[in-house]
Amino acid sequence: MRSRLTSIFRQKSTSQFLTVGLTGGLIAGYLFSKHKPIVHAESKTSIIIGERKPALPTFSMTEVAKHTTKENGYWLAYKDGVYDVSSFVENHPGGKQILKTAGKALEACWKVFTIHQIDHVYEILEEYRIGNLPPGEREANAKAQEEVLDLFQYDPERINANENFFIRSERPFNAETKPSILVSSFITPVEKFYVRNHMHVPFVNINEYKLEIGNEKSAYSLSYDDLKDKYQSYTITSAIQCSGNRRSAMNNEEQGTVQGTPWYVGAIGNGTWTGVKLRDVLESFGFDKEGKHVQFIGLDCDTSQRCYGASIPIEKALSDDVLIAYKMNDEVLTTDHGYPLRIVVPGTVGARSVKWVNRIVVSDKESDSHWQKADYKVLPSSIKQPQQVDYDREPALQEFNVQSAICYPASSEDGNKVKILSIKPNDEDIKNQKLTIKGYAVSGGGRQIQNVQISIDHGKTWFQTELEQLAQPYMGAYAWTLWTYRIPLNDLPSKPFDVMCRAMDTHANSQPDTPLGIWNIRGVMNNSWHKITLQIDQNFPKSKNQNRTD
Repeated sequence: MRSRLTSIFRQKSTSQFLTVGLTGGLIAGYLFSKHKPIVHAESKTSIIIGERKPALPTFSMTEVAKHTTKENGYWLAYKDGVYDVSSFVENHPGGKQILKTAGKALEACWKVFTIHQIDHVYEILEEYRIGNLPPGEREANAKAQEEVLDLFQYDPERINANENFFIRSERPFNAETKPSILVSSFITPVEKFYVRNHMHVPFVNINEYKLEIGNEKSAYSLSYDDLKDKYQSYTITSAIQCSGNRRSAMNNEEQGTVQGTPWYVGAIGNGTWTGVKLRDVLESFGFDKEGKHVQFIGLDCDTSQRCYGASIPIEKALSDDVLIAYKMNDEVLTTDHGYPLRIVVPGTVGARSVKWVNRIVVSDKESDSHWQKADYKVLPSSIKQPQQVDYDREPALQEFNVQSAICYPASSEDGNKVKILSIKPNDEDIKNQKLTIKGYAVSGGGRQIQNVQISIDHGKTWFQTELEQLAQPYMGAYAWTLWTYRIPLNDLPSKPFDVMCRAMDTHANSQPDTPLGIWNIRGVMNNSWHKITLQIDQNFPKSKNQNRTD
């Protein structure tokens, strides 16, 4: 089936994909980069996007298809309209990738427009209008779009998803683990491990699957069984964390709203990963003595066959730690987590642990993927509307920073929306006369967590927590740390109070108190102190007095 899909995509002319999908991507990109809540006056002029304008010249879809490069410009067609969006593509970070988004992008945009009640939205695309399609081509293009296969048809059934996750998007599927579930076990169960998909889950015929390893001059391939049979297997315990974890906490009135998936604290998980060392595979083909970067390309590709990709420095690739993994928590990888093979780069942002990997390339250049070149970078806080040149100046993220978060007590509601959490200590807490607080901490690059502290008086006083850690080698501490602290009930304020946590690693790296100094428009690498506000349930004092022991 995979080969059939690929064949279908290759047979479609480029022009057939430069319609609804491109238009949807254009408007989506414009919306998310430009939109701010604005109240507009009523407009007396009604602009209908894509309808024929007799005064404009006519361009066929064959002509539109010639304009898909920087040299020729970027054109697209929607309904009867032809648009030159070159300036948008070149000036918008990731514009080329956004414009390749196909399928239901436009439909999603209209829903967003409706939700936010944005006036004059139809004017956005019309700013780029240059002409019309010939009569009859509108219908032909609409029919071609209907024939495009739904790329998401191979996404798996996600059982109990709403119980385990806060779902951030359905297509592509992005979901973070609920906080209390995160700290319920040291190893995050597969079915509860957060999911970060940039596109659809690809179909893989394991009998036809090949992993290609090469450089600019030569390439070799291994089957799934070859990889498992010819190389020694290793298992490591490592947390994987999205660089946007805790992104939503960066939003503030002074600096503005950041871009990206609004993760709370659950875009992280701790698992055991079994596979072969990337170094062993590279050495076996003689690729360990050349190149500066190792690129990974996945099978999750859009309709133009532009695939997710990333790269890491050769020094990291040749370490003992990077795996080509085929098992997660002693089970064969699930499709959401990269079946049949994925890269696991411990201590590095999750974006580099490419799922569904089918090509590994040793090169003097880093990956030219959108997600390496124009995403997952920390831009200066002064940049509010970035252009590609801003991304070109900054290095791609690799190691993540020291991080901690409070996960218990927690609400079953989205943590981004809970302002004050009303709680009633459980039976064990009442017996011990202490309120239990739990969370996780982790640091990048293999640095172990040295301590985690909490405060209930806005940072005036700090208390050391109890740590649950694995015994790991120096600079090889890739598993997370779970921590616990029990606050005496008599020390709890009767009014709402804040609980804050902060962590320090063995290199004395610590978390900043607020996100103000690390704010960036993409909302990545937020590791400021985490804070929750608690309110003891009004019915609790009676229970406390009845169970108190002197």
